[in-house]
Amino acid sequence: MLKDNVVQTLTISISELDKRLLANGLVGWRTANGDINAAISSENWGAIERAQNDRASHANTIALIFHKYTDTTTEQGALA
Repeated sequence: MLKDNVVQTLTISISELDKRLLANGLVGWRTANGDINAAISSENWGAIERAQNDRASHANTIALIFHKYTDTTTEQGALA
């Protein structure tokens, strides 16, 4: 069992294309977080919604890349 505040390294070998997609996804996700904060400060509900959609899109890209390179078992929902 992991103890609190223990840092472990995760190493995954991914393709060059996926490295670029992952880097763009992380930058986009961080940018969208800043955009959300700015939109909230200005009470711009349309901008909040757009930034939340952008953030979700980038988060999904990041998740898909990690899912592509990690092992899954039938118990985790993989097709048998």
